[in-house]
Amino acid sequence: MLISLLAVYMPYGAARQAAEAAVVNLALNKPVTVSSAESASYAGANAVDGNIGTRWSSAYADQQYIIVDLGAQKAISSVVLRWEAAYAKQFQIQTSNDNNTWTTVYSNYNGTGGTNTITFSATARYVKVYAFQRATAYGYSLYELEVMGDDGGSSAGSGNLALGKSATASSTDSSANAAAYALDGNNATRWSSAYAEPQHFIVDLGSSQTVSSVVIRWETAYAKQFQIQTSNDNNTWTTVYSNYSGTGGISTITFPATSARYVKAYLIQRATTYGFSFYEFEIYAGSPPAGTPTSVKKQQLLNYLNGISGNHTLVGIENKDAGKPTSDTDRITAITGRVSSFWGNDFGFGSYAVNNRSTMIAEAKRQYNKGAVVSLMYHACAPTRDEYCSWDDVGGSHPDKLTDAQFTQLTTPGTSLYNAWTSRLDTLAGYLQDLKNSGVVVLFRPLHEMNQCVFWWSCHKGANGSAKLYQITHDYLANTKGLDNIVWVWNVQDFSNLSTEVDAYNPGSAYFDIASLDVYNTGYTQNNYNTMLRVSGGKPIAIAECQFMPTASLLASQNKWIYAMLWPDFIGENQSSIASLYGASNVLTLDEMPGWQ
Repeated sequence: MLISLLAVYMPYGAARQAAEAAVVNLALNKPVTVSSAESASYAGANAVDGNIGTRWSSAYADQQYIIVDLGAQKAISSVVLRWEAAYAKQFQIQTSNDNNTWTTVYSNYNGTGGTNTITFSATARYVKVYAFQRATAYGYSLYELEVMGDDGGSSAGSGNLALGKSATASSTDSSANAAAYALDGNNATRWSSAYAEPQHFIVDLGSSQTVSSVVIRWETAYAKQFQIQTSNDNNTWTTVYSNYSGTGGISTITFPATSARYVKAYLIQRATTYGFSFYEFEIYAGSPPAGTPTSVKKQQLLNYLNGISGNHTLVGIENKDAGKPTSDTDRITAITGRVSSFWGNDFGFGSYAVNNRSTMIAEAKRQYNKGAVVSLMYHACAPTRDEYCSWDDVGGSHPDKLTDAQFTQLTTPGTSLYNAWTSRLDTLAGYLQDLKNSGVVVLFRPLHEMNQCVFWWSCHKGANGSAKLYQITHDYLANTKGLDNIVWVWNVQDFSNLSTEVDAYNPGSAYFDIASLDVYNTGYTQNNYNTMLRVSGGKPIAIAECQFMPTASLLASQNKWIYAMLWPDFIGENQSSIASLYGASNVLTLDEMPGWQ
């Protein structure tokens, strides 16, 4: 659990540089041989399928191996091992050209699990992980075995020509958003202009290059109208592409191949009151590389969560301060000495939360890229007013309420309240689209505690009740807005009538991926646990909020909870027990996560 977090994932820029050097995962989907497999569900092929939601797991014995056949001799530069919690305390990496005579290129007699990036230089057809001492009572288990090396030049010329090059811009809104940040290969940084138009952004490739495509990864402040121009002297420009109806997101732009040293984004009209802003500006000689669709990433995350159900639980905390979106996570790290695997935040209400949503989204990207599971909720102001309400209006001393008649109007398309709600969702969709553009999959828990009658959205039963509003919210974001990067979390609270009332708020299994419980009242009773297992219909269950974190022993007996998130108001009440929870063998912290890249 002490392995450096730098090894958890390959940063976006490093991945791009690797592509330019034609360094790829040579083991992907290649044949493997294993000494044993725990069951057919954990076959050796799972370790080379590129899916961190599947894994190979051996029999419960020492001295096991997994061998990958690269098909021919390849130049190898490194091996990446993404361990499940059942890792090897002692292991070796060996190579061979005949699958008979083996050379040991790396040995580790004090393994710590997590993600191991092992560098060496070798030419071989076969690569073996020889594991000879277990760290747990289980066998050995790998999410992925990656063998990195030269692919023989098949990817030559496919890299991002702009990566790390120099850039000039007409303006920046601050030094924190300088032009260089759009060429650093990091989707968590960006260039942002002054709040005026027109603006320009110019990349100097250093010499004349063949150019035929550009990818712009816009922040929410995108260009409604813009052009791509090329030049060889930074003086005379040729327009190769024009767009007068931009929609933001990711713009993938192709044009006839041309020779140019300079490439300019000429930004004519803003889509917002802010300036122009993009995370990355990429230039390619040919077609840009295809990324992993977010729908696939979502399924990989769900596969992972289903995989840990019954044996491990993720842990984390809600971060209430949108302007300081790791403040509560940092407090838990200071107490436990370990980093949470689960990070939560809120779209929120009032001017402070609304004005800091971009800060929160930027942190969500960082957390995801570190390998954490990212979760967002939405304490929404009533749709009868604007978003600048207070806690007293949401759930405090005088919370807003909707009558049954108003709620019927809210769930009826075309009415003023329905339109007000979908307009609110349009705003959220911009931020969720931003996450999608950056390849981030997010757990989203709208209309939480549907049976908690203090909230305006809760305790409405029947065909046009709270469950209907949840369905509308799901369909609008998932279908109308096309947001396939959302893992949908349905949520109720642990009231004494949970087992008899919960069905009245169930939107149906087609509308959620995870069924979750907030634990504040009756606690971690077996009846509550059984109720959640029943209503989930076989899907994962989770503790979405709680006053007291469950103990490791409780999680061993109620082992289907895939995550538990503490509400930050109660850190002090958990201070004496949370360190032991974070260190438990059935609990996963960030250093034990497989990473999502």
